[in-house]
Amino acid sequence: MTNRILIILSISILLFSCKSTQYTPKNYRETQLIVGSGGGVSGMIREYCLLDNGQIFVSKGIAGDWKALKYVKSSKVRSFVNRAKDLGLDTIHFNHPGNMTYYFVYKSGKRSNEIKWGQTDKAIPVNINELYKEIIKAF
Repeated sequence: MTNRILIILSISILLFSCKSTQYTPKNYRETQLIVGSGGGVSGMIREYCLLDNGQIFVSKGIAGDWKALKYVKSSKVRSFVNRAKDLGLDTIHFNHPGNMTYYFVYKSGKRSNEIKWGQTDKAIPVNINELYKEIIKAF
């Protein structure tokens, strides 16, 4: 009986001591897609950071503190990241901010590419704008 209790106790300790790594946008080194907007009268910034492991974070305001969103299906997050890559957000050069600016930042390893739009006379490609709207609506 004592051996059985000892075995159960040992297994319980091993199971509860295993801790998965908690990633944030600041310490994650794989692919990230940041989607955001800022400017206008208030200068308020709102960003979502989608990690290719399925996690998503939100940041509101000027401080830039990231908070995890727990209710999102990781497959949906991965789908958005993959679509961004397929649209070329990792390589497209488009930098036309306006009073109210919308943007994507695609990060993969040490590489980073930022796309900004908002200038009224410079239109972002329709498929990129549609992806932006889908992501903002989803979260």
